[in-house]
Amino acid sequence: MKRSIIRNLYIQSLSIFTMALICLSLFVAKGANAAGAQIPYSFFLEGPYSITGMKTNVEFINLDDDGWLIMNSLRIDVNVYENLFGLYAKFPFSGVTDFGVNGESDYDFGNLSLGGKAVMLNLDNAALTGGLEVFFPTTDDGFGAFGAQRYFRDVAAFADDALTINPYLVFGISGGDIFAFQANLDFNILTDANRLDRVFDTGGDDTELIVKYGGTVSVTPDLPLPFSTSFLVELLLASSTSFDDNITGAYLTPGFRVGGQIFSAGVGVEIPFGSDEVTDFANVGFLLDFMVRFGS
Repeated sequence: MKRSIIRNLYIQSLSIFTMALICLSLFVAKGANAAGAQIPYSFFLEGPYSITGMKTNVEFINLDDDGWLIMNSLRIDVNVYENLFGLYAKFPFSGVTDFGVNGESDYDFGNLSLGGKAVMLNLDNAALTGGLEVFFPTTDDGFGAFGAQRYFRDVAAFADDALTINPYLVFGISGGDIFAFQANLDFNILTDANRLDRVFDTGGDDTELIVKYGGTVSVTPDLPLPFSTSFLVELLLASSTSFDDNITGAYLTPGFRVGGQIFSAGVGVEIPFGSDEVTDFANVGFLLDFMVRFGS
């Protein structure tokens, strides 16, 4: 029985991933150039420029107490004005296998989010972007969502009953066609978040603040290949500032990305560290993502 549940969990996750890829294959991606600096797409950090396209990913995270946390998402972007202003929607999912003392397996939808961003400063080799994202309380709140909360990186996407407002800033800069760097700063303001006290020692307050910050360094060498290849090292941190027992999760993701601006596929290995709440829960994650742009 347990094997059947686990098999169905994997099938659900991979089916969503495959369906998204099929949708992508129905479109023909046209030539597309960023509005300014050429900055490869990060794994988890919001990019400085807007596009029209779709992105999907899947991540398998090994847990300390045996079992796996499976996280994947689908994202749709619409470029409204010359890659400088755009809107997007994100649909997160999370599953677990052999989770907890009873070896639970589950797969849940998270909190749907809608966002928009605009470039405030655009130079030939740099950009400063401001954005706002809102997470709506749509999670199924099963063991899959609970596991994603425990991992802490994407609390806002899986917090039960919580409405989250996330203003953020992105700075990106490139050094020619080879080197690039971006830095992000997010403020997750969770309202009606008292149910997080089931997972962390928050004090049971209705409003909580989690600050997320990090950066990505990338190198895109001129290789004798028919496609662009970028090597990335990304560091993302999430720090609670209002919990009674504050915690910080840090996530280091080295990896590579192929395909350039129109079609991009990324592979990475995520290494969590930081507070005991994170390191005692998860060991390492394996990430695969795909993204395509539709002409802008």
